[in-house]
Amino acid sequence: MIKETFEKLAENLKQIPEISKKQAMKVLYYLVDTPITKIENFVNKIYELKKNIKYCEKCGYLNTNPVCEICLDFQRYFKILVVENYDMVTKFEESGKYDIKKLETCDSQIEKIADLATGKCEIILGFSSTMEGWIIANYIAKSKFLANLKITRLATGIPFGATIDYIDSITLEQTLKNRQEMEK
Repeated sequence: MIKETFEKLAENLKQIPEISKKQAMKVLYYLVDTPITKIENFVNKIYELKKNIKYCEKCGYLNTNPVCEICLDFQRYFKILVVENYDMVTKFEESGKYDIKKLETCDSQIEKIADLATGKCEIILGFSSTMEGWIIANYIAKSKFLANLKITRLATGIPFGATIDYIDSITLEQTLKNRQEMEK
């Protein structure tokens, strides 16, 4: 009986992106050993978050106000960075200031990007270097709504600390194509 309960709960936890069965089981074992008051507090915080979270009217990012801090910052560069999901926003925010937009691949979303890009100089496509990421980026780049805008995508290359022995041929091809001249 307990095994079935754990497996059902683990299946529920696995619905969270990138959570494996093993990770789900670790969470469940942790919860079993956690006092009920801490679990209730945690669940209440999740409930409050879900109840109060909104999507920015301009870019769609998670926020508690109608317009997020990113869109309210008028000192942003004249660039819009389009990303796959919300956790990417934090990573890019740490690297510099960009207007950031989460995007699904429907034309209405691309039209919103075009409206947001009025007066901007560049749209940067910040998608993963996967087949899906390449397809989405190419679809967006060829969109009629963005025809008059400069569109770029993130560079593909060898991660810092990696050895070339383990790099796939597509990445190597891209690193050669996108090589940069060294400063002297």
